Amino acid sequence: MVKRAATTLVAVAMGATALATAPAYADTVAPTSTPTPSPSAGHTFHKPHKPDSHKPDFHKPYKPDPRILSVDVSPNVVLVSKGRSAQVTARVTTKDVQSVDIDLWGPGVGHGGHGGNHWFGKQKSGHNGPKLDHTSRSWSFDWNDRAGTYKVHVVAVGLDGKKYTTDRSFTVKRKVSHAPRPTGPKATRIAGFDAKPEPVRKGRSLTLKGTLQVAQCWGDWYYGWNDFTGRRGGARFCSDSHNYWNSWHWLGSQKVKVYFQPSGSHKWQYVNTVKTAGDGDFATKVKALRSGTWAVRFDGNRGLKGSQATDYVKVVRH
Repeated sequence: MVKRAATTLVAVAMGATALATAPAYADTVAPTSTPTPSPSAGHTFHKPHKPDSHKPDFHKPYKPDPRILSVDVSPNVVLVSKGRSAQVTARVTTKDVQSVDIDLWGPGVGHGGHGGNHWFGKQKSGHNGPKLDHTSRSWSFDWNDRAGTYKVHVVAVGLDGKKYTTDRSFTVKRKVSHAPRPTGPKATRIAGFDAKPEPVRKGRSLTLKGTLQVAQCWGDWYYGWNDFTGRRGGARFCSDSHNYWNSWHWLGSQKVKVYFQPSGSHKWQYVNTVKTAGDGDFATKVKALRSGTWAVRFDGNRGLKGSQATDYVKVVRH
């Protein structure tokens, strides 16, 4: 009974050994591939991360690029009326600058009388990107300001310490309102006509002087010689039979004829022709032989009425 049990244990032990060494003599099995995971409900699929070369690298320090981006002046034409003022504004946009100076220059001169404007902006600590800033400057104009072209001069100092400049211009005009002008020719006159000396000795010279003037209508623009050249106003003209003209103005480069009428005669004798200077003045010398009346006459033209003036001179022998 004991032998059989031992035999049985030996057999069981040998069987166990055979089982333990069996894989060494088993057939080779081909490995199976692991299936590729696919997105499914409850699972999120992530693509591999690739760096984007088009996006800025915020870890690198920003290099300032200073410039004046825009200067907008509004309005471009400023109309000024009597008793009223008009305003013009310059708006400036800058990039990466530490200060801006906005100055106004008047027409035909250097710096205008409206002064400049200083504005400062500091870059914030820790800021890593472009710094955009906006500022503006306004000026007021009235009837006493000079008409013409003004210039807005902008100077910006960049974060790099360099200066950047640009200019913009606008025009100031006077708005004149007046009553409708009559269609007749403008009136003229010869002012201050005088023949000197008087009395005069026979055979001596006389000097004839005077000024040719034209009626100045409402709305006619005449200026002094230091500013602009005078001109007659438009295609329509003033008439001396209306109250539309308000003063007299010089009339240059016109021909004035000189006449003489001896005492006791009814006939005028032509003497010579003189031309007015730019300010309307004229002068000429004649010889005094007889007592009589000296006259100067402007014949006029299509747009100007004629006019004349006279002066009597007595001639003495001694």
